[in-house]
Amino acid sequence: MSAERGTAVSREQDQAFIKTFIGVIGILVAITIVLIIIANFTTEGVDQEYGQLQAERTTKRLQPIGQVRVTGEAMPEIAQPQQQKQSKPRSGKEVVQAICSGCHTTNFQNAPQIGDTKAWSERASKGLDTLEKHASQGFGNMPAQGGSASDKEIREAIIYMAKQSDVDVGK
Repeated sequence: MSAERGTAVSREQDQAFIKTFIGVIGILVAITIVLIIIANFTTEGVDQEYGQLQAERTTKRLQPIGQVRVTGEAMPEIAQPQQQKQSKPRSGKEVVQAICSGCHTTNFQNAPQIGDTKAWSERASKGLDTLEKHASQGFGNMPAQGGSASDKEIREAIIYMAKQSDVDVGK
């Protein structure tokens, strides 16, 4: 009979636990509902402002960032590439100061320094056309400079740097 009594006590404990557990869950649900109601009353105006802001930002994000021209119609003025208004090409010295000096005065990635006769003599032996091609299209560590200056300007810059190094690369 003591086994039956142990089972009965165990059932009573289980039922007491379940009642307590349900009570705690019920209290937590009630607290949650009360907090939601309080939050709604205190943030009533903020929700409208936030909703409006969110709608504006969504509309802005959904705007197209460009247009596709399917026909032969002219490009809008705003999309026209701006042409550089340069009256004459820059001199070799100006190009060197604007573009080349960053690497050719600091020996950056083994760029021949302006004034280093030995380094420029080695390169001059390849010919001016080859040097211009390497500078324009890139070669080894030398990045392509074709977009930064015209071929004539690049050529003049090479001649200028070589002259500063007492090397004749031709014309």
